[in-house]
Amino acid sequence: MKSPFDLMLPQLPFYKIVKDGILTDIITLDAVNDINIFIGSNNSGKSLFMRKLMASQTYTYVNRLQFNLANELIKSFRFSSSYSSQDLELFEVNKDLPRVITSRENRRPFINNPDKISGILHYEEPKVIFIPVLRSAHSLYDEVSQRDAPRSLGSERYKFNKIEDDIFLNTIRHNYEELQSDSIEIFTGLDLYKEILNSRNSDRNTRLKFQAFEDFVGENFFNGQKVDIVANFNKRESLSGKNTNEQITLSFEKEKGTYKLHDLGDGIQALIILLFKIFMAEDGTYIFIDEPEINLHPGMQRVFLEQITSNEFLKKKKLRYFISTHSNHLMDLTLDLSNVSIYSFSPTITGDREKHLIIKNVNAGDNSVLKNIGVNNSAVFMANCSIWVEGISDRNYIKAFLQSYCKFHRKQYPKEDIDYAFFEYAGSNIDHYFFNENVDDEHSREDVARNIKALALSNRIFLLADSDDAQVGSAKHARLAKLMKAESDTFTPRILDKYREIENLFPKEVWSRILIHFCNKDVTEKLGQAHVEDKINDVLKGVNMNAFRKKYIGNFLNEIREKLGREGHQFLLNRSEYNHNNDNQYGTLKNKRWLSEILLHEELSWEVYQKNADLKELTAEIYRFITEK
Repeated sequence: MKSPFDLMLPQLPFYKIVKDGILTDIITLDAVNDINIFIGSNNSGKSLFMRKLMASQTYTYVNRLQFNLANELIKSFRFSSSYSSQDLELFEVNKDLPRVITSRENRRPFINNPDKISGILHYEEPKVIFIPVLRSAHSLYDEVSQRDAPRSLGSERYKFNKIEDDIFLNTIRHNYEELQSDSIEIFTGLDLYKEILNSRNSDRNTRLKFQAFEDFVGENFFNGQKVDIVANFNKRESLSGKNTNEQITLSFEKEKGTYKLHDLGDGIQALIILLFKIFMAEDGTYIFIDEPEINLHPGMQRVFLEQITSNEFLKKKKLRYFISTHSNHLMDLTLDLSNVSIYSFSPTITGDREKHLIIKNVNAGDNSVLKNIGVNNSAVFMANCSIWVEGISDRNYIKAFLQSYCKFHRKQYPKEDIDYAFFEYAGSNIDHYFFNENVDDEHSREDVARNIKALALSNRIFLLADSDDAQVGSAKHARLAKLMKAESDTFTPRILDKYREIENLFPKEVWSRILIHFCNKDVTEKLGQAHVEDKINDVLKGVNMNAFRKKYIGNFLNEIREKLGREGHQFLLNRSEYNHNNDNQYGTLKNKRWLSEILLHEELSWEVYQKNADLKELTAEIYRFITEK
């Protein structure tokens, strides 16, 4: 859902801001959301903007829609004695709006009359945490050289003393005056050892936050094991002030021994820096992160974004994130998220050599966004294997099947973009991956596989294709035959030859849960949802699902529609959801993605899905393909 609130700030130094082609005295971030991503080329002004934003002690939000509505309302009462001329001026949408909203003096009429501006303006003064590019998960040490020591075996050639000061923090504050405020907490990771030590020996609320962080680490990187993260404490060294051997270790309930943090992969270390402070933050904190993708494989970037968007512990904290990035993959991951806003920063220099900065709230699918971060559309990464599907709806269906399967069998759910990645080949476009008309000989079969792999995200491919009830001799049938002949150890094609489309796999028990979404909302509200669901289940009892295996799903839906009947002049089930023509011919769904997202959201149990033996086997086969490396 798009946020109705715009965030307003005073002008940036060194830049004049252009909004809607007009110079303005105020910076407006339209539709500020839970997660706000800043993108732009190097030296585009986004880092300068982030620093300015961090330095704001008070954040001013205006509900633009409500402001405009109130403005119109007050204009209609312009001659009413209950409003002073000063009140009216405050609501006028004109060039003085920046002064009205950002000036503390001009807020008084709003504050004194809150009933008149309810829902229009609000101000926040949150705690602020900044995680800069200059960061590390380890303490830093200075070398004390023993250059004259003999090189004999076992001799200690070097000694090291820990650098007690956070030199990253000092450097950042030295370079950027606006970050010298004590109200901004800058976390570089150099004090991670002390932070962990204090967290394990603090009040209950702090310990619970730290436990949630440990749960995240164990769940995502160590097969769900319970993990203890410990800052090993050497009392003797601490008393002497030496601190030469600080170590952070991880131990597990099912394993002997421990892992040292610096022996783990760079990606895990990078995520620990990013997410430790987020888990430990107070409710309502504003989190600023500069380029979180540093040292993160695209799969790890997905883990990071999934945590800040979906982790229940973090969602309850109601944090707000401002993130600058150059990662096209991080951008791509936001496509299906409703609580993310993306802002493009574009600097220009006018003829009089003045710098102008254009800040726009952009669509995640806008190609200009990719240009602003200097990325080619062909940029790809490698996952352990890839699952090829005809479109996004099939991708969502398979994810729903896999999640239910793993939950039922208590298996670790594979990590998307690490263990596997989806590739959408768009149905008949698979023709573009074949360059030979004939794949009867060994050489041609190798060509087919090689042509596909040239565009794959991995050298291990599982390709799923609908049969569409292809008849012998048709182009579709020939194409599917080519796929099956190309099967090899690294290429597994699977055709739904018993079914027309993947939706035909759904057993009655699935339809009984999702058909309510096809029903007329007004009629459903009139009859009551429980009553409508009972009618659906009664109708389904008399339907033979096997009769629809090779037919378009519209035929099934239309039979349900006829059997559910009308309420007054309106049918209970909407015919607008599937294709049909005047000859009573029914086709496929009009919006497959809509249905796939419903199914993904419903989180149906595996007992429901496995009612269809073919769906059960397909899901198990895909899981085996992903996990048997």
